[in-house]
Amino acid sequence: MAYKYSFQDFDAKTMVRASATNTRVSMKKSVEVAKEIQGKKLSVAIGFLQRVVEQEQVVQFRRYNTEMPHKRGKGVMSGGYPVNVAKQFLLVLHNALKNAENLNLGDELRIISASARQGNSRYKMSRLSGRKMKATNIEIIVAQIEAKKTKKTKKTETKAKEAKK
Repeated sequence: MAYKYSFQDFDAKTMVRASATNTRVSMKKSVEVAKEIQGKKLSVAIGFLQRVVEQEQVVQFRRYNTEMPHKRGKGVMSGGYPVNVAKQFLLVLHNALKNAENLNLGDELRIISASARQGNSRYKMSRLSGRKMKATNIEIIVAQIEAKKTKKTKKTETKAKEAKK
């Protein structure tokens, strides 16, 4: 049975994929971390996760926030420091960075998709009956940032074209 990826419009020439399957971390906390880093530059996301591991910055919990305490920070209602999840995401982000270096994509990379899904359920033995272990599949898609033209460069280009005429 083949692994089904959550991101479907993958272009192998301009994008890089990194994933980890059946990691032993909480799926709910992984979903919150994935939402937090999606859309950020790769270097910014790595710095953010390192600050979470050192418990200097809070991950805001938006969906799975029942009975969560308030945390300090501007605009943070409930949150926490998911250290184990941040460590797993750092491993996957470093793998994505190495994959991008192998494809020579450049330094300006952005996370266009970060997802966490439930992995295979396994049982671990406890006293009388087995308990299910946590298992989460993590997938991250990274692409090169395209240089956006600002209004000033567009104006100078149009002036240059007019001057040639």
